[in-house]
Amino acid sequence: MAAALVSDDSFLDEYEDKALPIGYRFVPRDHELISFYLFNKIKGFQLPFDVIKNIDFYYLDPFHFSPCEFKHGRKNNEAYYYTETKEIRSEMDRIERHTRNGYWKSWGKAEEIKHGDRIIGLKRLFVFHWRIPKLGFGNWVMHEFSLHPPFLIPHPLLDEKIKAKIQRCVICRIVNREGYYGV
Repeated sequence: MAAALVSDDSFLDEYEDKALPIGYRFVPRDHELISFYLFNKIKGFQLPFDVIKNIDFYYLDPFHFSPCEFKHGRKNNEAYYYTETKEIRSEMDRIERHTRNGYWKSWGKAEEIKHGDRIIGLKRLFVFHWRIPKLGFGNWVMHEFSLHPPFLIPHPLLDEKIKAKIQRCVICRIVNREGYYGV
């Protein structure tokens, strides 16, 4: 009978493109992002909801993202994306995080994400900086989540090629600190 209460088609159209059912929020814990979403993405499994989009994240500046994408998290100011990192050198120790008009600068060191007593991934913090010095840094913070390779594959079976593939696929959580979307 709940469907009978909604007679206006425009109400349904408003929620038609939403990835989650009405009344639900996407507020995953760090270990859930890694152990469920990133793990299943790397393994090629279908996820129940299309909340995390696939994009070439490091090609775009933060203000290119639509304000309506920042609808997740406790304050409805977070957006989530799957992307692949791009190497600067053949070793995976340097990763390019430059956009057209700025870059993501690392802030602090990587934090190990554990589930129980087992390390399952890493979380790195980045702050967006404009290329024009007078603009300083932006209002965007990025948390980059990567999978710890032994979590996916038993250690004896892990070679460098597989390890590099695992480390390229990451989840980026973008937080817009002030609700500001322009330059």
